[in-house]
Amino acid sequence: MDKIFNYDNKFFRILNKLVDMVILSVCWMVACIPVFTFGAASAALYDTARKAIHHDEGYVWSGFWGAFRSNFKQATKAWLIQLVIVIVLIGDIYITWAGLKAGQSWGALNVVFIIMALVVAGWAVYTFAYISRFEQTTKITLKNTILILLANLPWSVLVILAFAVSLLLVYILPILIVILPTGIALTYEGIFERIFRKLMPEEDRLREEEKDKEYRD
Repeated sequence: MDKIFNYDNKFFRILNKLVDMVILSVCWMVACIPVFTFGAASAALYDTARKAIHHDEGYVWSGFWGAFRSNFKQATKAWLIQLVIVIVLIGDIYITWAGLKAGQSWGALNVVFIIMALVVAGWAVYTFAYISRFEQTTKITLKNTILILLANLPWSVLVILAFAVSLLLVYILPILIVILPTGIALTYEGIFERIFRKLMPEEDRLREEEKDKEYRD
């Protein structure tokens, strides 16, 4: 009986993780409400999922809002630039879709614009995760993340696919929005940390690997 109500047992640890994932997802949703804060909210989501959920470093609530404040300026700049590109592409998708339905040959460009929009979405995902891990200017960050996306194309396809699938799942079952943002952030962490650590100085990379080893033990 004592084992059942022991808060250190596996059941309670899993339950605690799930509660933390819900809290983090709700924080992200609240932070995204003004729209222009989406970038800062997403950078904070990745940072907190990596630290508080995956490695048990700190607390979800304070970790998220601390990361939100520290990444706000740069992540917002990057997001507004990418948002303009997304809006233009959505307009192109709408126009070419109308042309396609009207039987116009140029309407076939609709597929091209959809692919471009998905690539920009993947670029944004890389950008917010990158901002949470590295301190560089917005210009260098945007340049580096598009190069990283292209240099790691198989992983990038998986990133974009995961993004599209998550949108579809939320559309089918909206209640998933209370946990899926953190779930997808943890999925991305498994991909991005493989890539980002190659960019780190050896000392920092070894420190990260040692931290992972300690967590597993």
